[in-house]
Amino acid sequence: MTGYASTLPLGQQASLGSLLAEVANGVTQAQRQLDEDAQARVSSYVKTPQGGIALPPLWYTFGEIKVDFEMAASVTRIAKEQAGAAGVRLDCRLVNPLAVSLFGYSAASSFKVSLTLAPQDAAILRPALPTEP
Repeated sequence: MTGYASTLPLGQQASLGSLLAEVANGVTQAQRQLDEDAQARVSSYVKTPQGGIALPPLWYTFGEIKVDFEMAASVTRIAKEQAGAAGVRLDCRLVNPLAVSLFGYSAASSFKVSLTLAPQDAAILRPALPTEP
């Protein structure tokens, strides 16, 4: 994954955009692996000799994935050469354990992000046919 996370210290923080993109990428890779496994089972099912015993393949899909994050955040200024224009980036990291131990979890500075991934209907991919007057 290319993005701002590669310029930050490894394992300490990441930009919110790259974090959410990695979550979506992980879900699509998991679905792809499930599809490949089901396709392999279809092939072995079809190759079963007549009268042989084989279970039909099952297809699994992720209907809806909901991921909730609670993290600490900081705003970082982006240099002009990094982003093409000067701007800011929201960087995230786990909630500071020192603040949690000293002041309690509810007093630690954090923000919540909820990400929901759900498949869309394939009909939106089909181009609309022109209507004749």
